[in-house]
Amino acid sequence: MALFLFGALVVWTQPQPVEEEPEQLPVVYDTPAEPQVPLYMQTDERWGGLPYAGADLATSGCGLTCAAMAWERLSGETCTPPMLLNLVGNDYVQDGQNYMPGFCEWMAQQDPKLDYTVLYEDRSRALEESAAGRLVFGTMEGALHEDGREYGGHVVLITENLYGHITIHDPCEAYPVALDYDEFNAVAWDYFISIGRG
Repeated sequence: MALFLFGALVVWTQPQPVEEEPEQLPVVYDTPAEPQVPLYMQTDERWGGLPYAGADLATSGCGLTCAAMAWERLSGETCTPPMLLNLVGNDYVQDGQNYMPGFCEWMAQQDPKLDYTVLYEDRSRALEESAAGRLVFGTMEGALHEDGREYGGHVVLITENLYGHITIHDPCEAYPVALDYDEFNAVAWDYFISIGRG
């Protein structure tokens, strides 16, 4: 009997679990995230050797690669450079050069909600359009940034202009290039063309 009383005393003196209210979980709505601009490289070993513009993607595919990045962001569907090459071939090559108005026209034909500008040279306009959420193709010569590769002629994609920080996807660089306004204005830009909705 003493053992029984001792056991009951031990059980009675043990801390009892506290009944807690169940934690209220936040309500989460299934809203898709805004598509991001991918960074594809024209020199990627998976497709750099594909014939394009009288050479190959690694040599001459800067514009097509930028167009693939833009189309993937705008359409929300995967579009690697070889996928876009299969869709358009060399249709938007003029005199061995990428013809960015042609790529923009093709995208607008696929999605009538898209609109694109004419070619222009105004750097301020390019920054304003990028700040408004449009994607801006820029053609340039020389280096994009200090210690960067020198180009005879090259197409890049300006993806963002947020609080004076400009993000550029160069299809020959493995990471996005970040420039401030002074660095952006130091680039030898040729022309720009933007595409977006509204």
